[in-house]
Amino acid sequence: MTKLLVVDDEQLILDCIRYAFPQPDYTLITATTAANAMEAFRSESPDVVLLDIRLPDMSGLDLFHKFHMADARVPVILMTGQGTSGTAIQAMQAGAFEYIVKPFVPETLIPLVESAAETSRLMRTPAMLPSDTSSAASADVLIGNCPAMQEVYRAIGRVASQNVTVLILGESGTGKEVIARAIYNYSQRAKQPFLAINCAAIPENLLESELFGHEKGSFSGAERKRIGKFEQCTGGTLFLDEIGDMTSLMQTKILRVLQDQQFERVGGNETIRTDVRLIAATNRDLEEMITKSEFRGDLFYRLNVYTITLPPLRERGDDVALLAEHFCRLFAKELGKDLSGIATETINVLKSYHWPGNVRELQSVIKHALLEATGPVLVPAFLPDTVKNGRRRVLENDAPAREGSDPVPRETPIPNMVACHTDNDQDSTYWSQFIVGCIQSGTEFVYDEALHRMERQVIPLILQHTDGNQLRAAKLLGMSRATLRAKCRHHGITVDRIVESGH
Repeated sequence: MTKLLVVDDEQLILDCIRYAFPQPDYTLITATTAANAMEAFRSESPDVVLLDIRLPDMSGLDLFHKFHMADARVPVILMTGQGTSGTAIQAMQAGAFEYIVKPFVPETLIPLVESAAETSRLMRTPAMLPSDTSSAASADVLIGNCPAMQEVYRAIGRVASQNVTVLILGESGTGKEVIARAIYNYSQRAKQPFLAINCAAIPENLLESELFGHEKGSFSGAERKRIGKFEQCTGGTLFLDEIGDMTSLMQTKILRVLQDQQFERVGGNETIRTDVRLIAATNRDLEEMITKSEFRGDLFYRLNVYTITLPPLRERGDDVALLAEHFCRLFAKELGKDLSGIATETINVLKSYHWPGNVRELQSVIKHALLEATGPVLVPAFLPDTVKNGRRRVLENDAPAREGSDPVPRETPIPNMVACHTDNDQDSTYWSQFIVGCIQSGTEFVYDEALHRMERQVIPLILQHTDGNQLRAAKLLGMSRATLRAKCRHHGITVDRIVESGH
């Protein structure tokens, strides 16, 4: 449940927002004056604030500064008329999350608030080391006792308090974002903003604007000045996930920021200085990419000041059981299940599985098992068939098709396959080999696995087309927004794009 504080003296605006953000997903707190808003901010600890620029007893900009001094981690979205957008831009330069121009429709505000709520969750739900039990009840505690994870914990302890760039390496689903948050939580910047961007989920032209901002009129559709994350997050920590997917041009721009802590907005010539700690992560082999001229060596050496490598789940031994028990307790409470424990046979099945999707896949498997469970003990019968069979799934949950990964080697023969031609022979070959791989692995769920892979390719493309607008994307996909959000969670698709008003 997201706690939303709305500060506006117009009853029509308050009614509109109350309609757009109903219970139980949102708890709405309203204030019509700055004095009441400040009192509510301190007493209610909202997750997100919607703040009007013009208030009867104080300017919204002054109130924003008070909010920011009280807790810089709370995202504040400014509501402004056309004539006061300059004030909103000043607030964004000081760390406000975004601004929206009145009059607006709920469809433009909903994804903005959802994005702010997710950012708030990342900042306000700390990721704690196992030794720190003081905040364990309200934190994402890192789980694992294997030697490789013990080294990860020591690495976090060594580097967190140092103001240096950190590079986190590991397969998808191993928990790179949680490690980045732990570094942030134990750093000297823990009271300042933490913003996360998935570089692979945003097209290059939009990513440049997202990171560096743009000037009004700098390109088609740039109807107003935008403040980028490097400027907005000054004093805080910026997490760039999947940095290995950046284009050469973006790599060059990131290199300059790391070297000089300065940049220009798209379409601008003003040099802007920033003070941002950068944490980057990737599931790709950057050194191999350098040999293929796919990644800049000088950027790699700038990022590689301190590197933390996460082990895949299949190499973590008894950690599988610890994680399974942790997720059982977590999801049983969430789903209202009365669970007393996990059967030893179930633990053995989980430990024998290869886990191509790592910790993220284990989370999904445990939630699936709890939904299937009909008794107080989690037995193997409740697990998905792919896990019960103990076979490695052909479908690699986190190997995007654009990386050129094939389900089986190219030279694998295609036995007893009827020739099938489409307008695109390359696509036909790809799917033929995918199906052969499924058959050879012994799966009985070819359609499900093909659908799973197709969704992982199509959904991000549609979201890119709609600039991250989930409502429009859901309409194009022929599904509800709730279904789209569920599929994004299931596939590990993160929507970082903040939809601008007027799009």
